[in-house]
Amino acid sequence: MAIFNGTELGVYMDSTLIAAATDCSLSLNVETIDITTKDSAGFRELLGGVRSGSISVSGLVDYLDASNKDVTDLWTAWEARTAVAVKFAKANEVTGELSFSASAIITSLEQSGGTEDTATYSATFELTGAITDTVA
Repeated sequence: MAIFNGTELGVYMDSTLIAAATDCSLSLNVETIDITTKDSAGFRELLGGVRSGSISVSGLVDYLDASNKDVTDLWTAWEARTAVAVKFAKANEVTGELSFSASAIITSLEQSGGTEDTATYSATFELTGAITDTVA
């Protein structure tokens, strides 16, 4: 089994790595449809239903670095309420590695900063349409 450092995972928005990220996650879900009947012998029976997913990312904010415009790009996408292309993958993909891509809408965007602490941001993307997996 090939184990790799989670630091290598990244979230890409419109093919650009979201910089200064410290955490990222991908969550894939399937809703279920209950098809239990009296013939189910007391056991619940289910069918797979609608598939969905979300991607979350959080990181550090540097307002003085012109190249670190993550919060601005995220704000623009959130304000527009339109889907953007997102990808969840290793930064340096190697043959055989899996990545996930989809269109997504930013449903949550947060910035925070505490006294004597770094400024941070977080965003949640709800995936819309087909979620595709690609093997490098």
